[in-house]
Amino acid sequence: MARLRFLAHAIGAVVLTTVLSAAVLTGTASACSCRPGDTEAQRYAQADFVFSGYVSASTVLERGKPNYVWDDLRAYTVQVDQEYKGDVPATVTVTTAYAESMCGLTLYVGESYVVFAFTGSTYGEVWSNYCSGTRPAGYGPPVTTTAAAAPALACAAS
Repeated sequence: MARLRFLAHAIGAVVLTTVLSAAVLTGTASACSCRPGDTEAQRYAQADFVFSGYVSASTVLERGKPNYVWDDLRAYTVQVDQEYKGDVPATVTVTTAYAESMCGLTLYVGESYVVFAFTGSTYGEVWSNYCSGTRPAGYGPPVTTTAAAAPALACAAS
């Protein structure tokens, strides 16, 4: 009987260790991959438009197959407060992929954001995505230039 109890505890310990290791060592799966190391100044330089504003509406644009979210889009209506780069109207529609796993951007109605966006190739739409740099406006205006490198100090001659 003691032998069976020991075996049950040993198996339990192995199973628990395996489950915990799998939980710790595996990451979340996502099809969206952003280029690592981009700074906000680099994202600013790459964007066609950078502006701040608040989201007044959000709609889903059903494209392609019904009940298939991978081909759908989300359109956010943004009331522009400040233009930093490019020329956008006072109210602009920002389009993105619906699914976050497809780099879709999630914005909330009533919240303010600094939006980094691009011209869409089809109809001149304004597009943004998870990797573009769009962020809450509460962090301040966008960083537009990289900090100047500190001057090198001359070595004293001995």
